[in-house]
Amino acid sequence: MSDPHKKPDWVETLAYYSVPVRRSTALKNMRLVFGDSLSPRQIKSLAQRAYGHFLRSFCENILMGLMPKTWLKNQVRIVGYEHVLKAAEQKKGILLLTGHFGNWEFAPVAGMLHFEQFKGRFHVLRRQLVNKWIERIAFRRFYEAGLNVIPKKNSLNQVLDHLSRNDVVAFIMDQHAKPGRDGIVVDFFGKQAGTFKSLAMIARTTGSPVVPSYSYREEDGRHVMKFLEPLIWIGHPDPDTEILENTKIYNRVLEKIILEHPEQWWWVHRRWKVS
Repeated sequence: MSDPHKKPDWVETLAYYSVPVRRSTALKNMRLVFGDSLSPRQIKSLAQRAYGHFLRSFCENILMGLMPKTWLKNQVRIVGYEHVLKAAEQKKGILLLTGHFGNWEFAPVAGMLHFEQFKGRFHVLRRQLVNKWIERIAFRRFYEAGLNVIPKKNSLNQVLDHLSRNDVVAFIMDQHAKPGRDGIVVDFFGKQAGTFKSLAMIARTTGSPVVPSYSYREEDGRHVMKFLEPLIWIGHPDPDTEILENTKIYNRVLEKIILEHPEQWWWVHRRWKVS
């Protein structure tokens, strides 16, 4: 875990006070996760560092559209590359378990420059912007780098098609999912949270390996894009229990990733909406 005693710098303090977007939500979420393990002063310092991280990410994302590919590639190093290659050997496609870690816009685009053999074969499942013109402008670098977007609505057939081609599909799993059709209630940091069940359902149906992946910014300003070993599937005679147990594992993995670099997670999201 990053040092909770580290004091925020002037950029982080400025970002915290000048851009108070959902600040109360971020502080509430931090208190929920850390409880008494961090003092109110430490919670505030962590929040300041998080807002500084968001500001730096915003600036990086603007710079990303102006800099050459050689510069972008040098800003990211890959850890765990071998886990992706080994998972690909199964020929069942790869499911990435990920979330809003580090600079989740910058690191994947720059990181893709290290995966030339996978160019055009990495897909991110997310909501597209309503305005298609803005979508193309905002995510131009994504498409140019070979990162494709699968719209969430009616996405199952597309996901299965890409997996059948041994492509990689990333699932962003750290946001709230309404219990019912999309989500199930699973503990997240000891509190009930609506969690997407689609990743476990697709993994169960296809047998595709689930590889956790995340990024984080290092002290020198460069980024790491990290891949972990594929998760071991937990079988159960009851399909609903099987989905639940594996989704629990996904949340535990996300918890560990968040605690490694808590100042680089998207704390402003209302993650815990289940009473």
